[in-house]
Amino acid sequence: MRKYFGKNAPQTALSWIALLRIMVGLVILSTWFVNLLNGTYTPEGLLLFFKDFYPISENPLPFYAAFLENVILPARTVFAPFQLVAEGLLGLALLTGSLTRLFSLAGIFFLLNTFLASLGHDWPWSYWMPIGILAVTFITRAGRALGVDALLLKRYGERGFLLW
Repeated sequence: MRKYFGKNAPQTALSWIALLRIMVGLVILSTWFVNLLNGTYTPEGLLLFFKDFYPISENPLPFYAAFLENVILPARTVFAPFQLVAEGLLGLALLTGSLTRLFSLAGIFFLLNTFLASLGHDWPWSYWMPIGILAVTFITRAGRALGVDALLLKRYGERGFLLW
Protein backbone atom coordinates (compact mmCIF):
# COMPACT_ATOMS: atom_id res chain seq x y z
CA MET A 1 0.00 0.00 0.00
CA ARG A 2 2.94 2.30 0.52
CA LYS A 3 3.52 2.52 -3.21
CA TYR A 4 0.07 4.11 -3.55
CA PHE A 5 0.09 6.41 -0.54
CA GLY A 6 3.78 7.12 0.03
CA LYS A 7 6.28 5.85 2.56
CA ASN A 8 4.90 8.07 5.34
CA ALA A 9 1.37 6.68 5.11
CA PRO A 10 0.01 5.32 8.40
CA GLN A 11 -0.02 1.54 8.65
CA THR A 12 -2.77 -0.65 10.05
CA ALA A 13 -2.02 -4.04 11.55
CA LEU A 14 -3.43 -6.84 9.41
CA SER A 15 -5.04 -8.29 12.53
CA TRP A 16 -7.61 -5.47 12.58
CA ILE A 17 -8.59 -6.19 9.00
CA ALA A 18 -8.70 -9.90 9.83
CA LEU A 19 -11.22 -9.12 12.59
CA LEU A 20 -13.45 -7.45 10.00
CA ARG A 21 -13.06 -10.55 7.80
CA ILE A 22 -14.10 -12.73 10.73
CA MET A 23 -17.14 -10.53 11.43
CA VAL A 24 -18.32 -10.82 7.81
CA GLY A 25 -17.84 -14.59 8.04
CA LEU A 26 -19.97 -14.68 11.19
CA VAL A 27 -22.71 -12.59 9.55
CA ILE A 28 -22.79 -14.94 6.55
CA LEU A 29 -22.81 -18.04 8.78
CA SER A 30 -25.56 -16.69 11.04
CA THR A 31 -27.69 -15.87 7.99
CA TRP A 32 -26.88 -19.30 6.55
CA PHE A 33 -28.04 -20.98 9.75
CA VAL A 34 -31.34 -19.06 9.85
CA ASN A 35 -31.93 -19.84 6.16
CA LEU A 36 -31.18 -23.50 6.84
CA LEU A 37 -33.70 -23.62 9.69
CA ASN A 38 -36.30 -21.78 7.59
CA GLY A 39 -35.96 -24.16 4.64
CA THR A 40 -34.69 -21.48 2.26
CA TYR A 41 -32.15 -23.91 0.76
CA THR A 42 -34.85 -26.17 -0.64
CA PRO A 43 -36.48 -25.74 -4.06
CA GLU A 44 -39.75 -24.72 -2.39
CA GLY A 45 -37.96 -22.37 0.00
CA LEU A 46 -36.11 -20.67 -2.84
CA LEU A 47 -39.37 -20.21 -4.74
CA LEU A 48 -40.98 -18.69 -1.63
CA PHE A 49 -37.96 -16.42 -1.19
CA PHE A 50 -38.32 -14.97 -4.69
CA LYS A 51 -42.11 -14.88 -4.78
CA ASP A 52 -42.95 -13.61 -1.27
CA PHE A 53 -39.90 -12.10 0.47
CA TYR A 54 -38.19 -10.44 -2.50
CA PRO A 55 -40.80 -10.65 -5.27
CA ILE A 56 -39.23 -10.83 -8.71
CA SER A 57 -42.17 -8.82 -10.04
CA GLU A 58 -41.02 -5.86 -7.89
CA ASN A 59 -37.37 -5.95 -8.96
CA PRO A 60 -36.60 -2.62 -10.71
CA LEU A 61 -34.00 -4.24 -13.00
CA PRO A 62 -35.82 -6.04 -15.84
CA PHE A 63 -32.69 -7.91 -16.97
CA TYR A 64 -32.04 -9.28 -13.49
CA ALA A 65 -35.69 -10.13 -12.88
CA ALA A 66 -35.64 -12.08 -16.17
CA PHE A 67 -32.45 -13.86 -15.08
CA LEU A 68 -34.06 -14.92 -11.81
CA GLU A 69 -37.32 -15.96 -13.45
CA ASN A 70 -35.82 -17.77 -16.46
CA VAL A 71 -32.57 -19.21 -15.11
CA ILE A 72 -32.50 -19.48 -11.31
CA LEU A 73 -36.08 -20.53 -10.55
CA PRO A 74 -36.30 -23.24 -13.25
CA ALA A 75 -33.02 -24.67 -11.92
CA ARG A 76 -33.93 -24.33 -8.25
CA THR A 77 -33.63 -28.08 -7.58
CA VAL A 78 -29.91 -27.70 -8.37
CA PHE A 79 -29.42 -24.10 -7.30
CA ALA A 80 -30.91 -24.39 -3.79
CA PRO A 81 -28.52 -27.14 -2.59
CA PHE A 82 -25.65 -25.38 -4.37
CA GLN A 83 -26.52 -22.21 -2.44
CA LEU A 84 -26.59 -24.19 0.81
CA VAL A 85 -23.07 -25.53 0.29
CA ALA A 86 -21.56 -22.41 -1.30
CA GLU A 87 -22.86 -19.99 1.32
CA GLY A 88 -21.79 -22.26 4.18
CA LEU A 89 -18.29 -22.69 2.73
CA LEU A 90 -18.03 -18.96 2.15
CA GLY A 91 -18.82 -18.18 5.78
CA LEU A 92 -16.46 -20.86 7.10
CA ALA A 93 -13.60 -19.78 4.83
CA LEU A 94 -13.91 -16.15 5.91
CA LEU A 95 -14.23 -17.11 9.56
CA THR A 96 -11.12 -19.32 9.48
CA GLY A 97 -9.09 -17.25 7.01
CA SER A 98 -8.84 -20.11 4.50
CA LEU A 99 -8.10 -19.27 0.86
CA THR A 100 -9.18 -15.78 1.77
CA ARG A 101 -8.48 -14.08 -1.55
CA LEU A 102 -10.54 -16.63 -3.49
CA PHE A 103 -13.42 -16.55 -1.02
CA SER A 104 -13.33 -12.74 -0.77
CA LEU A 105 -14.00 -12.56 -4.51
CA ALA A 106 -16.68 -15.24 -4.19
CA GLY A 107 -18.26 -13.24 -1.35
CA ILE A 108 -18.27 -10.05 -3.40
CA PHE A 109 -19.96 -11.93 -6.27
CA PHE A 110 -22.48 -13.48 -3.88
CA LEU A 111 -23.33 -10.19 -2.15
CA LEU A 112 -23.64 -8.30 -5.44
CA ASN A 113 -26.12 -10.90 -6.69
CA THR A 114 -28.04 -10.83 -3.43
CA PHE A 115 -28.11 -7.03 -3.62
CA LEU A 116 -29.49 -7.16 -7.18
CA ALA A 117 -32.07 -9.79 -6.23
CA SER A 118 -33.32 -7.76 -3.26
CA LEU A 119 -33.02 -4.32 -4.85
CA GLY A 120 -35.68 -1.99 -3.49
CA HIS A 121 -36.41 -4.16 -0.44
CA ASP A 122 -33.28 -3.93 1.73
CA TRP A 123 -31.04 -1.16 2.94
CA PRO A 124 -28.27 -1.03 0.27
CA TRP A 125 -25.48 -0.57 2.79
CA SER A 126 -26.23 -3.96 4.31
CA TYR A 127 -24.59 -5.24 1.11
CA TRP A 128 -22.10 -2.49 0.25
CA MET A 129 -20.45 -2.50 3.69
CA PRO A 130 -19.46 -6.20 3.63
CA ILE A 131 -18.53 -5.87 -0.06
CA GLY A 132 -16.12 -3.09 0.92
CA ILE A 133 -14.70 -5.16 3.75
CA LEU A 134 -14.23 -8.13 1.41
CA ALA A 135 -12.48 -5.90 -1.13
CA VAL A 136 -10.04 -4.74 1.57
CA THR A 137 -9.68 -8.35 2.72
CA PHE A 138 -8.77 -9.36 -0.83
CA ILE A 139 -6.28 -6.53 -1.34
CA THR A 140 -4.53 -7.02 2.01
CA ARG A 141 -4.60 -10.85 2.04
CA ALA A 142 -6.18 -10.68 5.48
CA GLY A 143 -6.20 -14.46 5.87
CA ARG A 144 -2.51 -14.18 6.67
CA ALA A 145 -3.42 -12.80 10.08
CA LEU A 146 -5.57 -14.87 12.43
CA GLY A 147 -6.17 -17.39 9.67
CA VAL A 148 -5.29 -20.68 8.05
CA ASP A 149 -3.67 -18.77 5.16
CA ALA A 150 -0.82 -17.81 7.51
CA LEU A 151 -0.10 -21.50 8.13
CA LEU A 152 -0.33 -22.28 4.42
CA LEU A 153 2.05 -19.44 3.61
CA LYS A 154 4.55 -20.64 6.19
CA ARG A 155 4.38 -24.23 4.98
CA TYR A 156 4.16 -23.78 1.19
CA GLY A 157 5.32 -20.21 0.53
CA GLU A 158 3.72 -17.90 -2.03
CA ARG A 159 1.23 -19.68 -4.29
CA GLY A 160 -0.76 -18.05 -7.03
CA PHE A 161 -2.85 -14.94 -7.23
CA LEU A 162 -6.03 -16.29 -5.60
CA LEU A 163 -4.50 -18.49 -2.95
CA TRP A 164 -3.07 -17.43 0.37
